[in-house]
Amino acid sequence: MRPTRAWRVLAPLTAAVALVAGCSSGTESDGSDGTEPIVIGQTAGLTGFMSVFDIPVQQGMQLAVDDINAQGGVLGRPLKMITTNNETDTSKIQTAAQDVLDQGADFVVTSCDFDIGGPAARVANDADTIAMGCAGGPLYGVDGIGPLTYNLYPGSPTEGAMLAEYAKEKGYTRPFVITDQTLEYTQVVGDFFEKRWADLGGTTVGEETYQNGDESAAAQIAAVQRANPDVILVASYPPGGATLLRQLRAAGLTQPLLGAQAFDGTYWTEAVPGLSDFTIPAAGALTGDDPVAAKNDFFTRLEAATGQPAASANYPLQGYSMVQAIARAVERAGSTDTAAVQAQLDRFTDEDLLIGPTTFTADCHIPSGRPLLLKTYTDGVPAVVGERAVQSLMGQAPC
Repeated sequence: MRPTRAWRVLAPLTAAVALVAGCSSGTESDGSDGTEPIVIGQTAGLTGFMSVFDIPVQQGMQLAVDDINAQGGVLGRPLKMITTNNETDTSKIQTAAQDVLDQGADFVVTSCDFDIGGPAARVANDADTIAMGCAGGPLYGVDGIGPLTYNLYPGSPTEGAMLAEYAKEKGYTRPFVITDQTLEYTQVVGDFFEKRWADLGGTTVGEETYQNGDESAAAQIAAVQRANPDVILVASYPPGGATLLRQLRAAGLTQPLLGAQAFDGTYWTEAVPGLSDFTIPAAGALTGDDPVAAKNDFFTRLEAATGQPAASANYPLQGYSMVQAIARAVERAGSTDTAAVQAQLDRFTDEDLLIGPTTFTADCHIPSGRPLLLKTYTDGVPAVVGERAVQSLMGQAPC
């Protein structure tokens, strides 16, 4: 379902507004007369499997735009958001990205996945335009695309390594890893779990692959039953990942389950009735138990704006924070000039965005050191059980 476009500014503005960019007046140093809007163009999968991730990003972005405009905009100019639908179709991603540029986008926000968002970021960068996303894949950034691409998510290496550290601290000794091969994101979660587990001195009792959308997980279940692990990592995402979880439980496998952040939310849990003992990392909580009060307030306001509860925590927070990041960098640069804004983004050091402290450097555009919550599902309902930052990425320096 497409989100409502009947957005409105909410008043009074609450604690989250304090996190948006400051305001100023006057003209830009790039020659703008201060009346034209600053355009943030989103190219998103509003249909297809990415819609469950990209629509919440769009909702968070729009709320940030409304908040910032209510405070006077940026450099005295209003923000304007435009969105094109790439339909989660790899043949349409580049065209959709070019479309937002043709409509005057000063900045481009892409789908939150390297495979789907990466091609759009390249189109933006080729046009000397900053691209921003929230992809799990570690190539969404300087190394895989270029210095004009920024990632607001800590990344799948952080997820995988953190889950391995959590499993070790819980006293598990016999993990089994099932890795969804459909996306680079899930492949890296599984890979970094195994690497970090080995780095911690452990060995897995088995590994299997999976394809999101497979109707049967009989082969994977048989392998797990033979291995008899004490914990199972499901590096996947809904809807196929939910099918896999349901079949694991239906087969009588009662071991604790670990999952990727892409499972965040409850929109998929009806497919796995009574799911318990399932733990994932997440950027925030929807159930009012986030340790950051501004996030709890944000989701209350988002529900008021959209008319429905958020489906997941991570993606609306990402959307809001991407607009925050762009607005702050433009404000400090005094301009929308690409090089000037890039220089300000590269100076972010524990920048207090709604999603959490965010650091970028000229060489690192993935805030892999940002802490994540850990949430455990009991009877289908997630609750925060802790917060942690990754301890080691095996030689990769987090920023």
